[in-house]
Amino acid sequence: MSKRPQADFEAILEESGVPVTEEALEAKLKKEVIGAGSKVSNDSEMSPFWSWVRAAVVTVAVWLIQVLLAQHIMPNMFVATAERWALELKAWELNITPKEAVKTQGFITLTKVNIDDVITVAKGSIIQTLPIEGVVYQVIVMVDTILNGGSITGKVAVEALDSGAAFNLPSGYFNILPEALPGIVAAVNEPDWITRLGANEETDEELALRLQNAFTSSGNWHIDDAYRSIISSVVGIRSDNIYFENTGNIEPGTATAFIVMEVGPTPQTILNQLNKHIMEDGNHGHGDVVTCKAIPDVQYDVISEVVLESNLTNEQKKQELGEVESRIRAAFRETEAFNEMTRAKPISRFSLSLMASEIHTNMALVKSVKFIVGEKVQEDIISALDQPRLNTLVVREVLDV
Repeated sequence: MSKRPQADFEAILEESGVPVTEEALEAKLKKEVIGAGSKVSNDSEMSPFWSWVRAAVVTVAVWLIQVLLAQHIMPNMFVATAERWALELKAWELNITPKEAVKTQGFITLTKVNIDDVITVAKGSIIQTLPIEGVVYQVIVMVDTILNGGSITGKVAVEALDSGAAFNLPSGYFNILPEALPGIVAAVNEPDWITRLGANEETDEELALRLQNAFTSSGNWHIDDAYRSIISSVVGIRSDNIYFENTGNIEPGTATAFIVMEVGPTPQTILNQLNKHIMEDGNHGHGDVVTCKAIPDVQYDVISEVVLESNLTNEQKKQELGEVESRIRAAFRETEAFNEMTRAKPISRFSLSLMASEIHTNMALVKSVKFIVGEKVQEDIISALDQPRLNTLVVREVLDV
């Protein structure tokens, strides 16, 4: 995840020769007074004249420099360091609308007890997940839905109860019926279940990244940043989660935009909408052929061997091993939980030792954790233009020796 740079504007002013402390400003004033040919008969520290100057000039001027200029005016002149209000003003200048929070929508597949039954699933019915970092995610059936006879399964349109990208979970997570539905034996979100991405309100950093793209995308030529700006305008897609492959395999100007989600796989429905918007609706450069795709996944079989503190109860062991598993799944972008876990991403080195360190830092009862990927022990995962994913994950306790 990209981070905006930090700048110490007070230090920058000082390095540029601007006095930023009372002592420096007073010395500067005294030098200017002498340089102008004025003489102060009583030049002591207790001088009434300098006491007045300190109170009426120096203190006020230092506040203007240290607070107003260094902490407010200068930071908000730059997209890299601006606060929200300044970013929104800059967004208006560039005709960019900050993205609001959105609720996930999609379809849940229900399995009936009897294939020939005709079942009505009431609007307001709930399907939920098991707890993820203590949070249960729920979706609600949007309309009364009839599941006709002749098929053992049927789909119901659902919407998340709350806004946020955390609801864009991979297949299999929504599988709990907190209240039994007559004639229904199971529920699950299948692959490509999402029809509308859920999203958090756009953060300052995300908005700043889009504004940064806007400077280079404002020209007439459709370069990467122009398409990055178009694609990242969709709620739920971050501009730094778009990777371009300029191949020219079909004709000059051909490119593929690979998209990664913060949580879960990229829904095909969203890709279809983007491709229609860019190619069919004419939002592309002359001769360009740009296709949006989900970034290719590379599946890994991961085993985590965990040594726990001694004298834990079976329930405590189960809880600790469950949290280790949840943290690993979060690191591989299955959930939004455990923000302190570094996420695997394309074109990077995913450090297993760093993941182990983050588990140690946040789980006091874990004495040791080791990873086996395939048949290799504790080696980093190096990704190209692909996203590391979990094929299988086994978390097992290893006894201390």
